Amino acid sequence: MAQVDFGNMRVLVVDDQRPFLVLLRGMANALGAKSVVTAQNGEAAVVACRKEKFDIIVSDVHLGSDKKNGYQFLEEIRILNYVKPETVFVMVSGDNQRPVVLGSLERQPDDYLIKPFSQAQLSNRLQKAYLKKQELKSVYKHYMKGDIDEAINVCRELIANGCKYRQACSYLLTELYWKAGQFKQAQHMLKPIMLHKPVPWAMVALAKTEMHLNNFDGAITLGKQVVKNRVLAVEGHDILAQCHWKKGDLDEAIKEIKRSISLSPFSLDRQYLGANLARENNDFDFAKQCCKAIFEQTRRSVYRDVKHLCNFVRSILDAAENAAEKGDRNKFQQEALITLQRLRSDDIISRLNEPFDYTAFEEIINARVNFLDGKVSEARKSIATARESLEEQFEDLPISLVPDSLKVYFDLGDYDEAQALSRRLANEDVEIDANLEYLLARTNEGIANKALEFDRLCKEGKTSYNAGKFQAAYEAYSEALKYSPTNADAILNLLQCLLQILERFSKPELKLVVDSKKYLKLVNELKMSPGQTAKYKDIREGFKKHMDLP
Repeated sequence: MAQVDFGNMRVLVVDDQRPFLVLLRGMANALGAKSVVTAQNGEAAVVACRKEKFDIIVSDVHLGSDKKNGYQFLEEIRILNYVKPETVFVMVSGDNQRPVVLGSLERQPDDYLIKPFSQAQLSNRLQKAYLKKQELKSVYKHYMKGDIDEAINVCRELIANGCKYRQACSYLLTELYWKAGQFKQAQHMLKPIMLHKPVPWAMVALAKTEMHLNNFDGAITLGKQVVKNRVLAVEGHDILAQCHWKKGDLDEAIKEIKRSISLSPFSLDRQYLGANLARENNDFDFAKQCCKAIFEQTRRSVYRDVKHLCNFVRSILDAAENAAEKGDRNKFQQEALITLQRLRSDDIISRLNEPFDYTAFEEIINARVNFLDGKVSEARKSIATARESLEEQFEDLPISLVPDSLKVYFDLGDYDEAQALSRRLANEDVEIDANLEYLLARTNEGIANKALEFDRLCKEGKTSYNAGKFQAAYEAYSEALKYSPTNADAILNLLQCLLQILERFSKPELKLVVDSKKYLKLVNELKMSPGQTAKYKDIREGFKKHMDLP
């Protein structure tokens, strides 16, 4: 192997443990590197890469508790283009546990070393990685520019010309074909490789390709082989989960994604897939776990966004809403409130660069909790308090608070308000992730169906009332309020029906009296128009003849 001259290379060494940082810097100097920069945390390392482009980066995986880790550092500098196409990135770690190793390898560093290692080992790995990166530099250059077609052409030329790194080039070409949507070309390239020698990477790549071509049975056959061979088993479980899902076999899909996550949990795509499958399988506790993992993995990364915090809290309430037992529902509600309190001081709140108000978010979540407890008027008060506070601070409702506000208005039956917020999400340039897509799909369908049923029942109630059928009108409005429990017009109409029924009895049924007091109290707590307020006063005067009112 040709010897690489490190003399003119710029090297960055990142480790939170100063003794090992000094050791690594000494190793780099001993290899001949004259320019060696050090950083003791991921944030400082990102700043260093922003200032200059390094030829070699050696970073530990663990960079301090509750700090940006090596995975996140690598992802960030790639996404922000803080590295050159030929930059060599070597990940190191003293932790040889499987999730850590697999999590590192899935970020595709140029190499991975377990501590302790010698200078000779580091030199050997760096030289091999550097020479390979130089050979494939032109492919990476076009890829980083987004010129996928040209990257494919260069990759094919390298293979045709007998590239020394044929396997790496073939794998890279497969990924480029997927990126370009050229799945048939990927299949055409991979099948001969599998016939010659069924290597694990090619088996995984062919399985993914068959999945992209909607040949789910073929992909499942290959995925099972991958899992059986154990090499790259995580990818095999991922493929099986997606294929079983596409075929409608949710039980098998959820089993496979749980196996995959247990082996390698440090993948956002995997956690998103887990959340999707869990919700479709009504496993809301597991969906909550996935949303929590997404939040934890993004809060220090380039993907940091308050939406992940909102999704996490929302997932706890989804679990509460879908809990079969009251005890479980109460447990999840308490968990949501405790999580809200704990996250108030989280760094993500202080580092936000978008409009957001955490106190208002707490009120919105309290509205959801109150609604789940059957405290409809308290839910209405909480969302109104949040809305008033936000209107004082912002011209428009902050987009990150729209989804949970939409859910509250939907639950309360304010379908016009819910539809307006849904349209805003659809019309604005908002990234709809899988978690938000689930909420929108559920509420948009519900808005249309429930609004129609509410209107139908109100019309039925009005027709019955005009015909003097007050009991039937009362029952129709009662049903309507199940769809829109705080609709002032419907409550006032229902009270009119009750008043007419009470007029017919010298001693009315206890249930009618209880209902009358309940709805009088509820409507009194609502924000009403002047016309509604006048109507309410007249109705209240009528009830005073039949019961004691404060």
